[in-house]
Amino acid sequence: MPKKMRTLRGQIHAALPGLMEKALIGYRHFAAETQPRDPKGFAAHHAACRAALSHMELLVRLARWAETNESDGEETNEDMEKLITEARTALTERVDEE
Repeated sequence: MPKKMRTLRGQIHAALPGLMEKALIGYRHFAAETQPRDPKGFAAHHAACRAALSHMELLVRLARWAETNESDGEETNEDMEKLITEARTALTERVDEE
């Protein structure tokens, strides 16, 4: 594995616990809010909850990737690109909902 990839993996591994905790706290606060009674508000609230859960799922998958010591850089790069694409899609969907 190239040195830059190992460095990136280490940086991600170090940052993820704090990011995961922050995402979980945010989700708990948001999910605990009173849900809107109108259908449009209710649907938007649930869509936001789903987006938050998807974000946490991506963080967990990224954590698994960061914890591995694979030496096969090609497969690892493909996996990382897939995670980045999924994260961008989730963020785009979240922005579109707002």
